[in-house]
Amino acid sequence: MPSKSYISNTIRESEGQRRLFYIAFLSTMAIFLAIAEHMIPKPLPWMRIGLANAITLYAFTIMRPREVLLLVVSRTVAASLLIGTFLSVTFILSFSGALSSFAVMYLVYAFLRRWFSLIGVSIFGALTSNMVQLMLVNAIFIRSALSYYFIPILLGFALVGGIISGLFGRFLVENI
Repeated sequence: MPSKSYISNTIRESEGQRRLFYIAFLSTMAIFLAIAEHMIPKPLPWMRIGLANAITLYAFTIMRPREVLLLVVSRTVAASLLIGTFLSVTFILSFSGALSSFAVMYLVYAFLRRWFSLIGVSIFGALTSNMVQLMLVNAIFIRSALSYYFIPILLGFALVGGIISGLFGRFLVENI
């Protein structure tokens, strides 16, 4: 008869394997969405909806925060490798936006979920990503207060993108 520690270790290992599978599966879905969105023509080069964030929103509901962070990092790095932007300015901006967005979405989801739905969490993430990227562009390249005139435009795009990603995330939560 197997010892109790053997059984508990097997259960722990199978749980770990299941969680790793979820991370890999959701990362793959997010990478696909990021690449597909990259291929869609945009009216402005930096304008995107951020559909991969819908996967992040879904992940918040079924995973631990560090697992969601692993998903965000792996999605951002893998998509940039496949698109061909790894370690470029585009990657640095995208990675910075993704990490800051994750941090804010996690805080809102963990502590303010009572007042904000997944759509609200998504909007906070989109706003954060856009503002962090604007601050980085301004600090590294432009170094002018004129870039802050783009804030209303960026906020508008973030609001629309956040709502769309939030609706998609809510759809995933309700139907998967």
